[in-house]
Amino acid sequence: MGKNSWSKKVTGGFAAVMALSMVLSGCGTNEKQSADSGESGDGGKKEVSVSIYDRGQIPKEEGTYSDNRWTKWINENGPVNAKFVPIPRNESQQKYSMLFASGDAPDLVLEYDTDFLNSLWAQKQLLPLDDLVANNSTEYKALLEKVPALKTLGTKPDGKMYLIGMVTKPEVLGAMVIRQDWLDKLGLEVPQTVDELYAVADAFANQDPDGNGVKDTYGINLSQFATYYIDAMFQNEMFIVENDQLVRQFDRIKPAYDFKKKLFDNGIVDKDFLSDKNGQKAEQDFASGKLGIYLAYSTVISKNFDTLKNTDPNAKVTAMAFPESQFGRFGPDFNPALQMTGAVNANAKDPEAVMQYIDFMVTPSTVETFANGIEGENYTKEADGTMKPIDEAKNETQMGYTNDYRMFMPKYILNDNKIGGRPADSTDPIDQEWIAIAQEMDKLYLDPEHPHPGFTHAKFRPSLDKAMTTTFNDGWNTMNDTMAKAIVSGDAYTVDQGVEDVKKSWYASGGQALEDWYKQWYQDNKDSWIFMKELYTMKFE
Repeated sequence: MGKNSWSKKVTGGFAAVMALSMVLSGCGTNEKQSADSGESGDGGKKEVSVSIYDRGQIPKEEGTYSDNRWTKWINENGPVNAKFVPIPRNESQQKYSMLFASGDAPDLVLEYDTDFLNSLWAQKQLLPLDDLVANNSTEYKALLEKVPALKTLGTKPDGKMYLIGMVTKPEVLGAMVIRQDWLDKLGLEVPQTVDELYAVADAFANQDPDGNGVKDTYGINLSQFATYYIDAMFQNEMFIVENDQLVRQFDRIKPAYDFKKKLFDNGIVDKDFLSDKNGQKAEQDFASGKLGIYLAYSTVISKNFDTLKNTDPNAKVTAMAFPESQFGRFGPDFNPALQMTGAVNANAKDPEAVMQYIDFMVTPSTVETFANGIEGENYTKEADGTMKPIDEAKNETQMGYTNDYRMFMPKYILNDNKIGGRPADSTDPIDQEWIAIAQEMDKLYLDPEHPHPGFTHAKFRPSLDKAMTTTFNDGWNTMNDTMAKAIVSGDAYTVDQGVEDVKKSWYASGGQALEDWYKQWYQDNKDSWIFMKELYTMKFE
């Protein structure tokens, strides 16, 4: 395929209760047989069970994640009756594991963690979809024809397709911003190299950029995701493509951590960054005007940008490219245009009905309804065809919890009227300022010439068996834990010692076997897989 040619059960207990209630209410034989066969008795619609994340955020007046205005809308307008099974968002894998073990897992399993979906495939818990799509689908089949990469990424080593996915538009995730007003005050420029980055961060920490006469500012943050973004500047990924080989690298670890340790030793970062695991302290530092260079999710920066501007209207923030290191210039992580988000339970009672549900949910009219709401209730249609919200606050209450119902919808067909999460036509000065920053982020971070340094997106790494998955995960965790110790230990535990310990641990835990497997996999798949740079250049027709 051309690199740029892609467009973008009912449980036993419930069935038994239903059947029993029909008998007790005098239902005839035909109705009882309908219930036993998985039909609902309501217009002959069949029933399917579908997982839905429970984030604990649905407004009380809207109901529950399994019963609300949108679950009712789906069942009133769709070809099947869907029973939604709430899955706690922060404990999804534990919940799924329990449901599969008890035989109560939903027919359609929706999960953002593709590693977990891969593990379900390895346990033979998923249904192959090739024949199901070919013989029973119209809408999703058409989407696969339009976006062949969906099939590539949904296909497992046995040659069969098991996963369904979402097609959207590439979206900035990680970002880096700098206080432009501090640069101006100190006579500095936006840093272009990692050496310049250090020099500017040092100045922000030590030259009183806020002018209050107190040494109370930090140059840059290291907490939460910031440490990984600095890794990205040095191409410190576990596996990279080098000389047309997919290799486990170790030589990028030392320069990345020498840089971090220098920041720590010289008081340029918060000394307690390791305890700021969720990044809230760094958020507060940025929002209160005490942090000069901020690395975080763009949505987190956006939220705190408002607080900063309301506290200090003269604060000026600029998006900046990741500085260049001796290994090149790279970009932060991002949400690609494709994401595999679901699979069908191998024990689904009626796979054809599940396919009907999938087709209904990817139909353009359904996609548009979940994006905009109901005409006359949530929006009005303008003469030029654009949709204008009637009441933003009401829409947030009624629709703010719907995103997880849309997990495999082709969102790329929508015309988004927001930029950086804010209305494009907003007249609010802070919105306008953020929109300009967000547009610059799109330009800087969705650039195929400066991609994220991994060989492919983490969501698209090839499926590994259980032992190799453990080796990979242990290798990642050991590297980060060991090297974090090296940052904060002074001369007692150096970066060089840390790198040697990472290597020893890697090879003691089966690292060589995983390196050999990846090396062969790359040679076998380098002409057909979806690699990092291609994720920036996909086009949708």
